[in-house]
Amino acid sequence: MTQATVLVIDDEEAIREAVAEDLKREGYKLVFAENGSDALGQLEQSEPTVIILDLRMPVMDGFQFLNAIDLRPDSPYMVVVLTGHGDADAIKVCYDSGVSTFIKKPFNLYEIRGVVKNAVAVKQLTNQLDEMVKERTTELEQRVREVTALNQMFQDEIAARSGPDAGPDQQEIVAGLEHLARQTDALLHLARSRSGEND
Repeated sequence: MTQATVLVIDDEEAIREAVAEDLKREGYKLVFAENGSDALGQLEQSEPTVIILDLRMPVMDGFQFLNAIDLRPDSPYMVVVLTGHGDADAIKVCYDSGVSTFIKKPFNLYEIRGVVKNAVAVKQLTNQLDEMVKERTTELEQRVREVTALNQMFQDEIAARSGPDAGPDQQEIVAGLEHLARQTDALLHLARSRSGEND
């Protein structure tokens, strides 16, 4: 498994240093940003698995950052939000933005380590499953193209041999092939919807 990258977004140097001191022992690649704007610039380049996000920052705060990244279940990273006491309303906003993991300040470094470890494991597994689904969908699309081509070839051959005076057996074969084509198309549509693709 590849080395996970953790992006730490916090305007307080002491917190960035404390998190770095603890997480570097776990073998993560660490990237830092002092606010949401800096973090957006880092996002594509660093490709983090987990983002540790403070909410109260200058320039661009954590709420604006969450709004900018439009967090979704299939996003390649998981966001862990650092909150202060009495931030119930802030937590609700974060939940509505797709965040499900929070650590309250002041935090225990063992807590940070455990939360990040779990988040990395979950996100890496999710990303692997998403990749497998996409690969299987691509394979299925190829098989569907092959079946569709064979189906059309058989229908054309039957039509050429029988013409307008096709007997019941030939009509039944054509109907069966058309049914197969519809089922194949439905199967492909299901696979695409499961993998998050659009038709």
